[in-house]
Amino acid sequence: MNTKKWIKIFFILPVLLLGTLAGINYTVDPLWNFNHTNSFNKTQLYFDERQQKTNHVYFNTLDKYNGILFGSSRTTFINQNDFSNMNIYNYAIDSMYPFEYIDYLNHAKNVKGKDFKYIIIGADFYNSIKRRLKRFQNPSYYISKTRSPLYRYKMLLSLDTIKRSQNNIKLNKKNTAQIYYTRDNIKIRKKLSQKQRYESYTKNLKRHTQNFMPENYKKNTKYREILKQLKKQNPNTKFIIFTSPITADLLVSIIKNADKFKEFREWLGDIIEVFGEVHHFMSINTITTNLQNYADDDHYYPYIGTLIANKLSNKENENIPKDFGILLNKSNLDDYFLSFEKKLKNYKNPLK
Repeated sequence: MNTKKWIKIFFILPVLLLGTLAGINYTVDPLWNFNHTNSFNKTQLYFDERQQKTNHVYFNTLDKYNGILFGSSRTTFINQNDFSNMNIYNYAIDSMYPFEYIDYLNHAKNVKGKDFKYIIIGADFYNSIKRRLKRFQNPSYYISKTRSPLYRYKMLLSLDTIKRSQNNIKLNKKNTAQIYYTRDNIKIRKKLSQKQRYESYTKNLKRHTQNFMPENYKKNTKYREILKQLKKQNPNTKFIIFTSPITADLLVSIIKNADKFKEFREWLGDIIEVFGEVHHFMSINTITTNLQNYADDDHYYPYIGTLIANKLSNKENENIPKDFGILLNKSNLDDYFLSFEKKLKNYKNPLK
């Protein structure tokens, strides 16, 4: 083989390898930088919702959406298409902290070019705990990464991306994932077996209760101010706040074993003080007392998310129990807690 042929191979081979790498990563698109759908990516593994959804917002138009939804992993299971007469984008992410709302909202507003008509927030009682971002970076990290020059094209040549692509190809071939996303930002969760659910429920019930025990609990004194700032910065937007319905077992365990009745009431009071009202699902009701509606102690299945979305958007649904969701405000908060205390007293402590 002569020198010219070696030179051609030397230059052509890397180009072919990089082209193949970029082609696979583009086709699968595990980072949600593009908007095509095919047999290799119609279902998507989630591994970093903060980066994936921030990318998805930036590289896909938000023109059709007039509302945005924030919340924790519980809220991610709400199908954004289940809101009636509202076009909502689900920007909920794993363990979302209240202070993250503003930055991610501003990112989305910047892409959209104007305010949203609706801002919906799934509030969690753990928002009342003072915490640090341990497993995640601040919103600015993900947003600046997404907005950096040629970011999505650089990711096509990333070896880390190719690993994600390979895993995603396997997912679409075998369909073995328990939890995954569609290309339309819908999160799917398959039903667990009774054994799997019980194991997850038992382990997490103790762990989540432990987070609220006196030795671990420090109140988030900035929570109310964060909500006030969010509302002040969006005076033309309608806020719809709801509480995420964890199992009644977990709620009772937190209040009884961790002695957090006072803090629970203060948390709801803070929300009502800022927004005037809250749609309250996190209580002892038909849905939360039925463990078949949950994959563990706190994550409801997507069909419960449908009930929440329908209730919030006033869509008729005969499957919504009458006791699932009550609109609380200053005028009925005291009466609600009188009723709640009675239910609480008669509810068996799940950890005893």
